[in-house]
Amino acid sequence: MKITITTRNFSLTDTLQKYVDKKISKLERFSHLIIDGSLVLEKDKGINITEMNLAIKHSSITSRVKNNDLYLGINELFKKIERQLDKYEEKLKERKRLARKTKRK
Repeated sequence: MKITITTRNFSLTDTLQKYVDKKISKLERFSHLIIDGSLVLEKDKGINITEMNLAIKHSSITSRVKNNDLYLGINELFKKIERQLDKYEEKLKERKRLARKTKRK
């Protein structure tokens, strides 16, 4: 799982890098699904925009959050991504369960 971090209109500080790495490490439980991804952090006229694109098996997940505080935006973004990954994982499990059920008959 490789996630690249890009910043626009500001430079990435060490504390922000550590904070983002900590959040990315929480996605390790989905590492069997995630192929690669990108995280874009942008400051634009007092509004912070965080956007994440993940390439996963058979699909992709995109989420975007606008917030005044960059750290709160990152928190909200990763909560959204985790919900989407949970939903996708459940969908895959349900597909496999139905496929096994139809093979038995």
